[in-house]
Parts: sequence; C-alpha cells; structure tokens
Amino acid sequence: MTAITLFASPGACSQVTMIALETARADYHIAPVALSEGMHKQPAYLSINPKGKVPALRLNGQVITETPAILTALNTQYPAARLLPENLSQAEIVADLCFVAAGVHPLVTRFCKPELIADQTALETIKSKAGAELSRLFELVNVRLESQRWWYGNEWSAIDGYWFWVIGRLSRCEFDFTPFGAIQRHQQASLTLPAVQQALEREKNM
Repeated sequence: MTAITLFASPGACSQVTMIALETARADYHIAPVALSEGMHKQPAYLSINPKGKVPALRLNGQVITETPAILTALNTQYPAARLLPENLSQAEIVADLCFVAAGVHPLVTRFCKPELIADQTALETIKSKAGAELSRLFELVNVRLESQRWWYGNEWSAIDGYWFWVIGRLSRCEFDFTPFGAIQRHQQASLTLPAVQQALEREKNM
C-alpha cells in the first residue's frame, strides 16, 4: 500500500498538489473528497483535516495541510524532481508561495464563490472588488512572465503549477484574461507538460 494519500476534489486547489506529485513521479493514492457534496464537512474527513478543506496529504504517516507546506514537504521528499528552485533563498521561495496562497488564492474564492462569504445583497460588490484586485496583481505577474517562460525563468517549478490552477479556476468563472498575454502563454505552455496532462486525467477520473 502506498504511503502517500492525497485528499482531493475535482477542480479544487488540490490539483496543485496532484501536479507536483505527477512531476515527482510519486506513487500515490487519491481519496476523493467531493466539495460539491459537502464531504469536507463530514466527520470522516474532519477527523483527517479539522479545517474542512482540501488538499490534505498523508505523507509517510503524517497529514500535511496547506498547499505551501505540502509543496515544501514534497520538494524535500523528492529532491531530484526539483519542484522548487535550489538557487534561491528559502525566504524568497516562501514569499512567492505566500503571495499565491494568501494574496491571490482568497481573491479567486471571492470572485468565483462570493456566496461563501457574503449574503445575496453583497455578492456583486464582493465579486467586483475581487476582480479589480486580481487585475491589479495580474499586471505584476504578467510583467514578470513577459520576460521569461516560467515563474523562475527557464525552469518550471511547483509555483507554476499553482498559477496554472489559479488561471484555470478563474477562466472557468469567466474572468477576462485578454489584457494579460504573458499569463495566457504561460497557461498554454503548462498544458503541454506531461505532469499537468496526467494530473488533469486523474482528476477527471476521480
């Protein structure tokens, strides 16, 4: 039995961890947690992750939550996969992970699912403000990607996998990426990667 279990839901940010696992060619099992069915709020899953969110990763007997922590742990577990760059300080990498996870990801939720945090009278306001702030941040991301293929230059990293999920999730919610050509190119380049294709296929079959 594999020592690695990913608790995941189709379309959720657990896709980021799945891409990292596929990149590392890890032997792992997927335990589906259908958010649409409320499985994340049931006692069975809350006993694994009391926060009631995906992903959670059982790695060698330890349950790890939060995408930055999971990616960091997988980078340590699979150094040959080079999920995170070796030539940068830990502080810079953590800052970038936090930027996506804490600076951008919550805005994705507010844009795509404003009903999770607001009543009916405030839905459009929440979505509009989230969209405006996302556009501001994407201007910075687009500038960075205009001069390089991936977030850290010529080498793909797990943070690119995180951006892939962010852009894909927002695209499904009809966020307009027309002004951000470099981000669109990044998304198309990501779709050509075998690990991304394999993760999407596994997610489809969950």
